[in-house]
Order: sequence, then structure tokens, then C-alpha cells
Amino acid sequence: MMSLKRGLDGYLHVLLLIAGFTSVVLMPSVSFSVPSYLLIFLGLPFFFLYSIRKGNFLHKELIAIAAIFLLINVLAQLYVYYSHLQLPVSLNFTDDSEGQKSLLRRSMFTQSLYLFAGFLIYLYVKHMGTRKHIHTFYWSLRILVAYGFLEILIFQITGTNGDFLSNRQFAHTSGSLFQVMQVGGWVTQRLKSLTGEPSMFALTVVPFWILAVGLKRRIDFVLFGIALVLSFSTSVWLGMGVLAIAFVAHEKRMQRYLLWMVPMGLMVIVVAYYTSTGFHQFLNDTLIHKLTGGNTSGQERSLFFKNQVAFWWNDLGFIGKLTGIGFGYVRSTDFFSTLLVNNGIIGVVLFTWFFFKHSFVRLKGNKDERYYYRTALIATYLIMMVSVPEFAYLSIWILLAYPDAVRREYL
Repeated sequence: MMSLKRGLDGYLHVLLLIAGFTSVVLMPSVSFSVPSYLLIFLGLPFFFLYSIRKGNFLHKELIAIAAIFLLINVLAQLYVYYSHLQLPVSLNFTDDSEGQKSLLRRSMFTQSLYLFAGFLIYLYVKHMGTRKHIHTFYWSLRILVAYGFLEILIFQITGTNGDFLSNRQFAHTSGSLFQVMQVGGWVTQRLKSLTGEPSMFALTVVPFWILAVGLKRRIDFVLFGIALVLSFSTSVWLGMGVLAIAFVAHEKRMQRYLLWMVPMGLMVIVVAYYTSTGFHQFLNDTLIHKLTGGNTSGQERSLFFKNQVAFWWNDLGFIGKLTGIGFGYVRSTDFFSTLLVNNGIIGVVLFTWFFFKHSFVRLKGNKDERYYYRTALIATYLIMMVSVPEFAYLSIWILLAYPDAVRREYL
């Protein structure tokens, strides 16, 4: 049994070391062949066996999660079947190759695989992880950031895409987005590293960037912060805003300076916006136009949100509003309307409860660690609900398992 435990401990270290990389796959045409996803499922029999023999709760919790997930989706499918629901073309389907098919869409099963990859790594880290495993994941993020810097350096030298490793494909499109940003006279590639998109890089790194404050990881905080700024993602500004508010609320000595720091800061931003062409364009591209619908991205976000909320409100009956139509059916540019249509009010409430219940797990470390862990939870939840509808990025699930993993050293 001890040899199995040591083997699983090492296996988890390897898994966490590559958990941040999602745009490199073993088979480009098979988007699920991300090495970390494959390791998660290949290790399941061994983690399951150890849990049963050791009396661990991993296998019991997995069965409970699977049962609840199956139940809410059976209820959703029963509603779709008995209500003879017709799905409008205005919905943004996850997989539009099946047209307006309403019952048992293929995407319900494919998306469930990604979800359970997240659930499984959550359970592995929660029940068998330690602070050393979290340290290993920080190395994964450091490699991710270092490759992102290399990506930008190559672009500055060659003027071409600096990402030479990503090979993931979705249907007939690349799973790695190449975008550039102009700041004044400087043109640079938006940093995304091996996550596929700048917003996905933000979702992956922001939680552990915030947590780095509580863990006193100053070098990580600085390096991750620079990389996040270079992603030029709106999600980064949201995460920074949450951290700034939390920092001021927590650091009492900062509150006395607020009366002059906030007005001065706003004044500098306003003056720069109207006097600097470069800053004016930068702020418009990364924030204002996305919020107001002034560019294609902002218009698309607004349209998807309105269409899906309107469908939930107008086309679904009372039961349908509670159950949704089935996990993985639609995908918006925000997780709130995505989850609302797919799994209804029940899904939104269950996800919110599951997400924030981890803030009540008692951490025996320093108070800053507890405080900034909760801040990271809030920032991640807001980023998902507002701008990044992704549940398959493993850093989310590692963050949720974090308190149980690090408190194990005190047991």
C-alpha cells in the first residue's frame, strides 16, 4: 500500500507540472488528447483502488458527484422530451453540427468528459495532495509564463506568431489564437502561452497570482503580474480590480490614503485617455469597447448573453427554468448565461455553492493566506461568470482543492 501511495504521489506531481498546458495535444485532430487530461483518466483506477483500500473518501465523493450530475441532467432531458422543446437558431450551440436537435446532443457527452477531468483532478489534489503539490503547480505556471515571454520575444524579432508548440485543433480552426495589440507605436503579440487564448491565460494564472500575495511569493507575484498585463485581457483588469479592493480593505494603513489616491488615480487616467492617443486606443480596445459593445467582441458578448437569457426566460417553462436543457448544449461568452440555459437555476445555485463552500474550509496557515485565498475565489468566480465560460481549465479545480491539500501537513 505504501508503494502505491508513493507512486500516486509522484504521479500527481507530474500531472500538476503539466496541468497548465492545454494547447499542446498528442493528436491535433483530437482536442481531448491534452496530456494532462489523459493522465487524469489513466490514473483513475489506481486512485480509486487506493481510496477503497485506505478508506479514503475520494471514491465516495466521486460517486456522489457523478450521481448528482446525472440526476440534474436526466431531469433536464425529461423536460426537453415531454415539453417537445424546439431550440431556436439564435442559441450559440457548443457543437452546431447537429443543427437544432433538442434531445441527447453529442456535446452533452463530450463536454461532460472535460468537466469530469476537472472533478477528478480536484479529488486527487483534495484527498492526496499536499503543499508540495501546490508548489509543483506553481512551477507549471512559471513555465507557462516563461514560454509566454518567449512567445512575445520571438514576435518582436520576427513579426510572426511566437507560439511554435501549440497544435490543438477545434473542428477546422486552430485551438491557439494569434492576436496582436498596438500600444502607442509599439505592436506586440498578446500573451497567451500554452493556454490557447489570452483570456484563458488570465483565467489560469489570475487565481494563483492573487494567492501569491497571501503566500508571500513576491517573485511569482511580479512575474505573473507582468505576464497578465501583456495578455491585454479584460479578465485581467477584473482580477486586478478585485485584488485592489481586497488589498485596501485588508491593509488598514492604506485606507487613510484613499481620500487622495482614488481621485488622483482617476484624474491621471482621464487626462491620459484624452491626451495620449496610444493610451486612448489601448483603453478602448481592452476595456471600454468590450463593455459598451463598441467593437466586435463587445457586440458578440452582448448578443450571446441577451439571446440566451431571453430563451431561458421566454421559451422555457417553470420546470425548464429550474433544470435547463442539458449540460454542454450551449456556450456563451459568459458562464452565467451558459449555465443558466444548460442547467437552469439548479445548476447556477449548485455551482455557486460548490465553488464557495471551499472558502469555509479552515486553513491553519497565516491569516493573509486565508484572506487572499478567498479573494482568489471571488475573482475567479467573477471572471468565469462575466467573461470566460470555461470549466475545463484545471487551475480552477486545483484552486478549489487547495485548502484541503495544504491543511494536510497539519493533520
